[in-house]
Amino acid sequence: MKKVTLLIVMLAFFANVSMAQNKERVNAFNYNKNAQGYITTAEQLAKQNRADKAAKQMSFAKIELGKAKASIDLAAENEETKNEARTWHYYGIVYYKIAAYPDFNDLDPEALDKSLNAFIKIIELDPAYANDRQNMFDIYQHIQSITSNYFNKGAVAYENGEYKEAIDCYMSAYKSNLVIGQKDNEALLIAAQIALYNAKDYETAIAICNQLLAEQYESPKVYQFLAVANSQLGNDEDMLKYINEGRAKFPEDDNLVNEQINAYLKLKREAEIIDQIKEMANKNSNNSIYCLIIGTIYSNQESEIYNVDSALVYYNRAIEINPSDENAYINVGSMYIDKSAALINKANELPLDKFKEYDALIAEAKVFDEKALPYVEKAYELVPTDDAIRQALRTLYVRLKMMDKARALEAAAE
Repeated sequence: MKKVTLLIVMLAFFANVSMAQNKERVNAFNYNKNAQGYITTAEQLAKQNRADKAAKQMSFAKIELGKAKASIDLAAENEETKNEARTWHYYGIVYYKIAAYPDFNDLDPEALDKSLNAFIKIIELDPAYANDRQNMFDIYQHIQSITSNYFNKGAVAYENGEYKEAIDCYMSAYKSNLVIGQKDNEALLIAAQIALYNAKDYETAIAICNQLLAEQYESPKVYQFLAVANSQLGNDEDMLKYINEGRAKFPEDDNLVNEQINAYLKLKREAEIIDQIKEMANKNSNNSIYCLIIGTIYSNQESEIYNVDSALVYYNRAIEINPSDENAYINVGSMYIDKSAALINKANELPLDKFKEYDALIAEAKVFDEKALPYVEKAYELVPTDDAIRQALRTLYVRLKMMDKARALEAAAE
């Protein structure tokens, strides 16, 4: 009799434990329901511009939601209920509510992640439960809301300069959508862009772009990002590889053309790219930048295609397109100043008895200084606060013996 009695007592004990944990789950449901009631009232009061009363209702909601969290946490940790889909369903709902309202965020800063993981766990534990029509609809709606929250959090983090947080949010939005069978590759693309241009996390940008390629997501931006990231890491072969692959698939994409131009300029292989830059200059006839680039290439004395006359043609074309671009003026001026300086140096290296040769070189240098002057004066007119331009102009005035203008320039700088 004693053994039977003991067995009955033990069975009753375990039954009570199981009931207690089920009760915690029911409590969580009821507390959450109460919280929603307060939230609904608060939202109605807010619409009536009764902010103080609305805030009071939200404080009541927070208390109830805190109780719901405590109860569902117990149920999720207990051996009797932690492997039941319904437990994680309530868990996901409670934690989503904590995440969705700023008033409740401090109850658990990781609530959104926990909510998502709870809904994923439902599907893993009990597919039949997850596929029930009513449950499926509720899970689907919550996943969509979780995804939207990740996007919103990502945007806020980005605006606040919290780029790592923004990347994580967009990655989580992608992960969230996968739960309901949707691939939001745009979320990954945004994450890659932030990693590349804002966080300067080139390894992460490459990893995300490779994931996109693995997903067979075709976009010129993927190849552009891979090229830029590899360039920043000094992986020149991979940089060119992705540029060439991207251009083969998207030959008309201007961003890829620009990256190709940057890549070949970086590698000092201007001759291989000059024709494409000219093509872009013709295509974008209202944009002076390409003419400016061509002029810079031709005016670079270290370039294998160095040509002053060609440089001047494109610099003047850039000025025609944009008369207010000081860069074109100062570049032409610098080109002539460099020519003049080279001649002056050559003259100074002559033996002392080479008077005629010296005078001829100095006279030729003066011609280049005179050619440079109107361009440098115009650059100074456009940007009078630029010290480098002012110094270049002063040097020209001194060389051309225009001392009154040199002194006036010095006085203006004081």
